[in-house]
Amino acid sequence: MASEPVGLVAQAEIARELQADLVEWRADFSKDWTPEGLVCAGNILREILPDEPIIFTLRVKAEGGAQDMPQAQRGASIEAVLRSNSFDIVDLEVDSEPEFLAPLMRLAQEQGVRVVLAHHDFEGTPQNELLFAKIAAVHEKGADIAKLAVMPKVPGDTLRLLHVTSEARGLFPRLLLSTMSMGALGSITRVAGFLYGSDIAYCVGREISAPGQIPIKDARLMTGMLLRMHGERDESVLSSLF
Repeated sequence: MASEPVGLVAQAEIARELQADLVEWRADFSKDWTPEGLVCAGNILREILPDEPIIFTLRVKAEGGAQDMPQAQRGASIEAVLRSNSFDIVDLEVDSEPEFLAPLMRLAQEQGVRVVLAHHDFEGTPQNELLFAKIAAVHEKGADIAKLAVMPKVPGDTLRLLHVTSEARGLFPRLLLSTMSMGALGSITRVAGFLYGSDIAYCVGREISAPGQIPIKDARLMTGMLLRMHGERDESVLSSLF
């Protein structure tokens, strides 16, 4: 989430120290999100984290991005980053206009960059049919990972998110899933979501980028306990990507 190169270096070093399986750079928090600025920052990030898979995210304002960006300029910046060969995964929004999304997905595939297609709802948890439709749309578009982040209003919303995750896992066995309920009510999904089919959980180094995120050390402890209880091995899903 760092907005300056010095802050980016500091947070990258924290990620390296914590031995994160996967690192996301929320580039929408950057003060310089021009193509040149992002490519330069991405090169710095890759120097510090030469082996860790890195997600590049330039989130649109409507889905939780840090600032308004004209879509054409945003697309040009993402395109430049994809051509820089500094990132392993790019995060885009599944509800983006086809003329914006399709060329970036093609370029990502040409560059060997995996694609996350995400949907965020910070106001509530839509009905199950709509939640499932978002995941199905990601599958139909040919992305590698479906990300679904919603805000629960009551405990039952969290249970519905887990139910949809379980259903999607059965119907789309080759699609990686990252589903979560945000906030305190949904925090359990960040450590136990794997029991229902979610493959990737987002945790905190030191600064949160979404409500309800859990520090990585705590998340590892809780997930490890659940894995042992269920007799499962603690293996990274990243082997499915790389």
